[in-house]
Amino acid sequence: MPNPENSCEGKGSNKWGLKQIFVDNIFKGESHPWTLTTAISGAHTIGRARKENSGYEGSWTPIESSGIFNNDYYHSVLARGWIPD
Repeated sequence: MPNPENSCEGKGSNKWGLKQIFVDNIFKGESHPWTLTTAISGAHTIGRARKENSGYEGSWTPIESSGIFNNDYYHSVLARGWIPD
């Protein structure tokens, strides 16, 4: 899985991001690889990060809606971006 510190585009040959893992490999040859990457990333809408699994703690969406499949994750990505909080 991509390291979130490497962002979407990655940060060098040994620091892959979403592009190198999903767009260039897993969804290689698909007509809309970024669309598929965005869709699979939306799994963050339900659930949350756990420190013991990823080094991060918390959810992208408000805790009261974290168990509901909706588009809050995408709103958060657009409004807050992908930076340390």
